[in-house]
Amino acid sequence: MNPVLENINTRVSVREYTQEKVPEETVRELLKAGFRGPNAMNRQALAFAVVENKEKAKEYSDRAKDLRLDGEKMKCDPNQHVIDMLSREDYNIFFNSPIQIFIFASPEAVEPVEDGSIAAENIMLAAHSMGLGTCYVGFAQGLGRDTVFRKDLGVPDDYTYLAAITLGRPSGNTPVKPRKEVPVLGWIR
Repeated sequence: MNPVLENINTRVSVREYTQEKVPEETVRELLKAGFRGPNAMNRQALAFAVVENKEKAKEYSDRAKDLRLDGEKMKCDPNQHVIDMLSREDYNIFFNSPIQIFIFASPEAVEPVEDGSIAAENIMLAAHSMGLGTCYVGFAQGLGRDTVFRKDLGVPDDYTYLAAITLGRPSGNTPVKPRKEVPVLGWIR
């Protein structure tokens, strides 16, 4: 099989990590892979922040859980499963990973969400090719509004939070889950 397609087809979201340190040069290589992704009008308007501190990661997880829970409770139709999960003291949205990578866009970004999504996928695929695990963490979204988090990481006020990714050496084997057939809505020839 084509090695790129094999990498795409075997990448999984990892939620259990060893505490083995990922070398800084490896993390920097992954950030370069993310930054190298296609971006609107070649503005190259992304920036990254990395957290390796276990206590800070736990603090940010707890902040993000509180922000998400506040939002869930305000919904007309809250997701009780999400509320129950995020209400658990022992639940860490970063799965106790040794590294968390956050992606931001500067005001020069033309299509920040698209640019950040491509960067995240590049990082996750590159990490997988190196034998590392990742998981895209949607529950971290509220941190983009958290002034303490932004100040700690030196994020300028006018930068937009885009994504969070966990990174580390997988603990055990995470099997590839089967996918449905690809739905093709139309195909004009």
